[in-house]
Amino acid sequence: MVPLQVIWATRTQHQATGTSLAAILPIGVVAAATYYFGRTAPQTDLPVAFFLAVGGVAGAFAGSLAARRISDRTLSMVMAILLVAVGLKEVYDAILGAAPHLVGTAAPALSPRDYAVITVGGVLVGIASGLTGVGGGILVVPLLGLGFGIGQRIAQGTSLLALLPTSAIGALTHHRGGDVNVRAAIWMGGAGVPAALAGSALALWLPQRVLGGLFGVFLLAAAARMWPRRL
Repeated sequence: MVPLQVIWATRTQHQATGTSLAAILPIGVVAAATYYFGRTAPQTDLPVAFFLAVGGVAGAFAGSLAARRISDRTLSMVMAILLVAVGLKEVYDAILGAAPHLVGTAAPALSPRDYAVITVGGVLVGIASGLTGVGGGILVVPLLGLGFGIGQRIAQGTSLLALLPTSAIGALTHHRGGDVNVRAAIWMGGAGVPAALAGSALALWLPQRVLGGLFGVFLLAAAARMWPRRL
């Protein structure tokens, strides 16, 4: 939603970021519920989601405040670089790699140290979310998959749930700064809800390797459109 707002609606990066964070909320609620209830076994790890959310809320607040001091061009470049890095890794793993998160389907047992690391990761993801408005999913899914061997599908469902409070904090902070178009957020969120239902159902049906590859291709396409055209 951030790239499309910048390209089609000619909003500034700050406005697109804040509006995107607000619109993500209803979409995320519906998608997370589909991942949890859509199969016999929930495709969501609740303890992991909790620790991610704890760190993410603090990070989102800090990132949203920092975004006010960074130029639109810099935010666009940060966003594009993140998308390229994660997208290339996902595509490589889907085609050539043997990453455990694209093979296994169960959530592995995690130690207290793992949960501490996940909390710190939530802080970093929250900062990135507040800065770029992407909701953090582009970083949470690889963090859980590559870092802890959690399956692609469960990682996606967990990230949707964990990033709801993070997105809410980011949206409220941007709204206080005047960078949320409430009407646009309502339209985008409302239109995204039925699409989220369809997309989540499709994700539950696709093989994990295909799901990871599609995720990576989408991120690369978004990065190409997001990179600033003017020097």
